[in-house]
Amino acid sequence: MDLEHWLSRAWDRHADDPVGVLAELPEAAASATADTEIDRLLRLAHHIVGAHQGGPAELAAGRALLARLAALPAAGPVAQASATAYGHALALTGDAQHPLAALPGPEASRVQALAAANLAEREPARAGQLLDAAVAAAEATGLPDTDPAVRALAVAGNNIAATLQELPTRDAASTALMLQAARLGLHFWRRAGTWLEEERAHHRLALCAAAAGDAALAREHAQACAAIVAREGDVALEAFFAHEASALAEAAAGDSTARAQAVARAQAAFERLDADDQAWCRETLRKLGPPLP
Repeated sequence: MDLEHWLSRAWDRHADDPVGVLAELPEAAASATADTEIDRLLRLAHHIVGAHQGGPAELAAGRALLARLAALPAAGPVAQASATAYGHALALTGDAQHPLAALPGPEASRVQALAAANLAEREPARAGQLLDAAVAAAEATGLPDTDPAVRALAVAGNNIAATLQELPTRDAASTALMLQAARLGLHFWRRAGTWLEEERAHHRLALCAAAAGDAALAREHAQACAAIVAREGDVALEAFFAHEASALAEAAAGDSTARAQAVARAQAAFERLDADDQAWCRETLRKLGPPLP
């Protein structure tokens, strides 16, 4: 089996066919030859079970599957550490009283962030509490910016925010979690990432704020995103998304002229993209609507 191809296809279809993807996963794992390959399979299994299933039986079966994957010959220290963290995260997803005291602060923080991502759509209030606890655990131990837990919090914040922002509708709890997660993502990407991750975190927060109807917050972070892009050489792809953020912020503010001007700038950046990037950015540009005549 071509594992790379299977993983790509599995991520494409996992939300529509979680049971089918999980059923195929052991066969895919049998073709893995590297620790990092097992690690990627563990990530997929955890996400499907925790975020897309979440029932007691599925969570128990998921933990057993993680243990089987971690016991494969190709599994090394990276996969085994991930299996342990993902196992705790699935347990915490199903049981709010799952003990974390035995875990070191950074590991507890990672587990809480993973569980928050699992629960974001089903239980946004509890997911928000877990994010708060994850941040508290990370900050209590004074983690250096290079600690993997800092990056894990950045990733969790971004992923939760993106998931909720893309929903067709949200209630008040989901909207609050979306903004909380986007702010958290920006805070920790400033610590764990480069200018690129920070700029994209501003973009995410701008889009979330626009989706929440907070035009002032959306403008603030769209402008911060654009300022970083300009400072770092006006890379076409990043400029395109900075202008997207500006267009959505102005739409939230009800300023049709400023929105159309931002769309025109996005169109100009789109024209500078190569064909591959244009292919996947075209739908984003279409959704922005027409620029000024």
